[in-house]
Amino acid sequence: MLENRTTVVIADDSPTSRNAMVDHFDSLPGFAVLGEAKNGIEAVDMVQALRPDLLILDDVLPHLDGLGVLSRLDPVHRPKVLMLMSCASDGMVQLYSDAGATYCLLRPAAPELVAERAAFLVNRRIPLPDRSVYVMPVRQIRTVSDLLRQTGVPAHLQGYRYLKAAVQYVLDHGGDLCAMTKELYPAVARMHDTVPARVERSIRHAIEVAWNRADLGELQRLFGATINHSRGKPTNSEFVAMLADHLRNIAS
Repeated sequence: MLENRTTVVIADDSPTSRNAMVDHFDSLPGFAVLGEAKNGIEAVDMVQALRPDLLILDDVLPHLDGLGVLSRLDPVHRPKVLMLMSCASDGMVQLYSDAGATYCLLRPAAPELVAERAAFLVNRRIPLPDRSVYVMPVRQIRTVSDLLRQTGVPAHLQGYRYLKAAVQYVLDHGGDLCAMTKELYPAVARMHDTVPARVERSIRHAIEVAWNRADLGELQRLFGATINHSRGKPTNSEFVAMLADHLRNIAS
């Protein structure tokens, strides 16, 4: 486990479903999403490289289906597997169970339900939602993902994932962002099985894309006087610092 958190890889070819699950797990203090796979081959590669505690696995994936993924997982070091099934006949449940699935859940399943079952599998307690409390508006910022979306960083970019990891790392560890190249890029690279240079380039590209489509008024509302288009886009370290500071201020 990463810093006493349960590490998770989510394999789902639907961006909508996958992003919803990632956002929900990111909001839970006991979990850390290490990677997102869009197909079965990516899922196998990520599990082998990242060694998560838990794999959330869609049964119907491009290139290699859920059963194929299970067959390729190392029987000694395999994670617990929460299988999301399109149909739930007794025979299919037994088939997936025999292949190594720890638990089978029928789709459609809300992210909250998936998280509850995941917490059960890894013996964690998570706060249950209070149904009597008014639900906050969608634009309310609660997580790194919420803030990135409001700043205009597209979720499909690789830099989006790296930025999420970078901001969370800064929130968890604090420290001087002047050490970003020396410490932060390598840490994010290890989380995603890549190299620091790729992390740096991807984050820079994500900021460029966000800045070209940004609403200046919205950015100034979020970050105040630190935003000024005459200065051009912020550096990687400036952008990560702004995001982390904003989230710290909300929490305080």
